[in-house]
This record gives sequence, C-alpha cells and structure tokens, in this order.
Amino acid sequence: MKQYTFLAAALLLLCACGTQKQAVSSLPLYDERPTNEIPTIERPAWPNYDTQNENSFAVFSHIYEPPVRQGLPLMGSQGDGSNATWRLYRCKDATYLTYDYVIPQDWFFFRFTTGSCLIDADTGDRYLLREVEHLPMDQCFWIHGMTGRTIRLVLIYAPLPESVKRICVYEAEGKSRQWMDGDAWLSQPNDVNTLRQNIVWSESRAGRIHTDTGGRIIR
Repeated sequence: MKQYTFLAAALLLLCACGTQKQAVSSLPLYDERPTNEIPTIERPAWPNYDTQNENSFAVFSHIYEPPVRQGLPLMGSQGDGSNATWRLYRCKDATYLTYDYVIPQDWFFFRFTTGSCLIDADTGDRYLLREVEHLPMDQCFWIHGMTGRTIRLVLIYAPLPESVKRICVYEAEGKSRQWMDGDAWLSQPNDVNTLRQNIVWSESRAGRIHTDTGGRIIR
C-alpha cells in the first residue's frame, strides 16, 4: 500500500460535528459487505514471475468503479504515502477495508503482501489480511486503461470483535524494485466506528514505518 505498490493506511479525524457523533452511536453491530465486481484479466502473470521484470506481471482492467469515492485518507507515522481513501466494514465473517484510488496513468501497478494486518491499537492483536478480492497477493500486478478513474479494491481481513475500538493498518514489507520500495508501513490509530461511516473523501498525507507489534495473530 505504497504508491504503485502499497496501499497506504489509516486516518485520524481532526474533529467531528454533532451529526457525525450521532451517526457513530447509531451504527449497527455488523455492516453489509461492500460491493465489488470481478475485473477483466487481460494477461495472467508469467509462470516464472519476477518482481524485477514488469513484463511478467499480471494485467487487469475494468476494476470496480464506485459511484462515489468513500472513506478517509489514512495518516501514517511519518513521511509521505498514498492518496487512497479507506472505509471499514465490520462483518460477522470478516472485516472488509475498501481502498478507493484515482489511477494517475494508463499503466499503474500495485502489490499487497502476506503478513499485512489490522492491529488492535490497545492490545497489539493482529487481524491478518486474508486476500485482496479478485486480485493476487505477493505479486505486482498492472491496472491498465483506467487513467483518471476512481477504482475500488476490497481487502479482506479476519473479523474484528466488538471489543476492538481502535485499529492501525499495517502493510508488511516486501521485495523492492524500481518505483517501489519494500518498506513496511504503519498508520496511526483510528477509531473503528469513524472508519465505518460513509464519509466524503478528503485529502491527507501518509507515512511508512517498520514495526513488530506483538499481541495475538488472528486469521
């Protein structure tokens, strides 16, 4: 969750008006999962995929385009990061985190890494990333032909118990290559119920850090 490769992570709302507070208090225990669609695979990854060879990456197009960009930018611990906005859906079977992003050019690549997780900011328990819906993990992949359009990627994590009130989003480290560093990334703590709200997009900056959080690991 870096520019081209990582998803950048989590938000701190600077203030909340009375109507937003009321919306938080009236949230149901569980949300309906977010909408998503199967993208077009223009070309699968080569059998001998190589992080250093961009021709070996899978190529996707027609990624799901949401009718409106939702969520909040995630604030990192330091430095710059991605311009994605995020919204959390607390469901019984899993936790869904949507990643809305405006694609800046005709060929643009991402990578999502095993070991990424949501971290309970109060206990250190880690809720692991299970999959990026309809897309590969641990390999770079191209998104082609969607310049200037807002796409939505859906990340699926282990379910969050009701006791989890604040989370950090953590992107695990991976292999580096040109235009992509392999550094891990950690967001600041964010209120779960604030991230669950349907909030209009606003811009922020994010950062990256490598961390060992401790706590339990939940798959």
